[in-house]
Amino acid sequence: SWDKEMSMLGGTSIGEEARYRKKDILLGPGVSICRTPYDGRNFEYMGEDPFLSARMCVPYIQEVQKNGVAVCVKHYALNNQEAHRHKYNAVVDDRALYEIYLPAFKAAVQEGGAWSIMGAYNLFENAHACHNDRLLNKILKQEWGFDGAVISDWGGTYNTVEAAKNGLDLEFGTGT
Repeated sequence: SWDKEMSMLGGTSIGEEARYRKKDILLGPGVSICRTPYDGRNFEYMGEDPFLSARMCVPYIQEVQKNGVAVCVKHYALNNQEAHRHKYNAVVDDRALYEIYLPAFKAAVQEGGAWSIMGAYNLFENAHACHNDRLLNKILKQEWGFDGAVISDWGGTYNTVEAAKNGLDLEFGTGT
């Protein structure tokens, strides 16, 4: 949908329910770009168009967080396939990165005021997204001024020390 009012209403409703249930954080919205119909998370993402995802996530995030419930925008970044999602190395040039894969995340941070971001499982430039200095420190924290919490997906941290050094703030469980 391109209906910002509906996105706002969805954020209000989910934020109110989360607060009623005494939840502090909502693991969403998902704003990764849908690139294949086989991605098991497509149903929860805001769309396959970078502009659409960016415009729809902002009112949703603002309304959820008005209830004192943090959003955790996911899956940052380049999480676009289900097969081998813990191992594949996303290879994109800077133009594709900034014009297709990052606009919704940037809008979530700079316009929506997202309080947290969830890293992805995949690699980018041969480093896991939750260990990725370029994605987490250089782009997210320095370029965009993000001062919230960067959280791993479950089992998305492969080396805790390296992840912490490269911008991860909180590691979700590892399955052990």
